[in-house]
Amino acid sequence: MDKPDKPEKCGAPLTCPIVRSVKLIGDEWVLLVLRALFRGAHRFDELQKQTGAATNILTNRLAKLVEGGLVAKSPYQERPVRFKYELSPAGVALFPVVLELMRWGDEWLPRDDAPPVRLLHTECGKLSRPGQQCSECGKPMTPKNVRLAEGDRTVSQAA
Repeated sequence: MDKPDKPEKCGAPLTCPIVRSVKLIGDEWVLLVLRALFRGAHRFDELQKQTGAATNILTNRLAKLVEGGLVAKSPYQERPVRFKYELSPAGVALFPVVLELMRWGDEWLPRDDAPPVRLLHTECGKLSRPGQQCSECGKPMTPKNVRLAEGDRTVSQAA
C-alpha cells in the first residue's frame, strides 16, 4: 500500500482528499458504473448493458468499487454463483457529486443531439435541472426522490 506522504504520479500526496477520491472514482468506467447503480441496475449483465463496458473492464471496476467500500457485492444465485451489486452508504453519498457532474456537463458541454437532462423530483412532481436542490421547489434531491426523465417516459432512478 502507498505511504500517506508518498507523492502520486501527479505529484500530490495521498494526504490530499482529492487525490484519494480521484484514485477511486476518477475513471470514466467507474462513473458509468455508479450512474448505472443509481439508475437501479444491480446485476452484472444489467451493469454491462447500461455502461457498454467489456467484461474484463466491468469486472475490474466493480472489484475496485467493492474494495473501496462504495459497492457491496452479495450472491443472489448459487449454481452458478452470481452476484448483485448495491451502493453502500459511501456510494450513495456520491449522489450529489453525480448530479453536479450532470449539471456541469449540460451547462458547459452542451450538444445539439443531446437535450439537457431533466429529473423528476417526486416530492413536488415537477421536472428539475440536475443539481443538489430541485430547481422548482428548492428541496434537496436524493436517490429516493429523483427519477430520470427521458423523453416522455420516466426511468426508475436517477443519474
